[in-house]
Amino acid sequence: MLRSFFFLIFSLSLVCCQTVQPQNDETTSTEEAAPAIRYAPSSLQKMHWLAGIWKGEEAGQVTRQFFQFHNDRTLEVMYTDEDGDLSSLAFTWFDGSYYYGTGRRWLVTWIGEKDVRFDPMHPDAEPMTWTRLNDQQWHLIRHTPSGDKATLMERTDEMQP
Repeated sequence: MLRSFFFLIFSLSLVCCQTVQPQNDETTSTEEAAPAIRYAPSSLQKMHWLAGIWKGEEAGQVTRQFFQFHNDRTLEVMYTDEDGDLSSLAFTWFDGSYYYGTGRRWLVTWIGEKDVRFDPMHPDAEPMTWTRLNDQQWHLIRHTPSGDKATLMERTDEMQP
């Protein structure tokens, strides 16, 4: 009987020792899932090339956008919607990152000297990039499942967006 007891203890210890423990690379955390933000709050100033009024054509419709800086951390983008009404979106600093759009629709994951990257925070939004070509033109690139769609935006001297 004592031999059976030791055999049982020995068997249990083998089973416990053979349990596979997860490795560090198999674990996930919210920090690992969050995209790396590679800019500071002052990086919004790199976007001053956008100040002013721009127009382009998307899906056969002319689109106009007016970019206005209110201070070192606030950029407002006014635009005409499908009905011709004036609407507004803003860049907001929250929890160490800039967000763009109502309800923090996009997370700004990169602000460079010539480009800005937006990743969606909502399932119905798509990633996009704004890429400066020169002082008079930039591309609004929408990254869709069917491929990238670029809209050429050109500076205009019109008084209203």
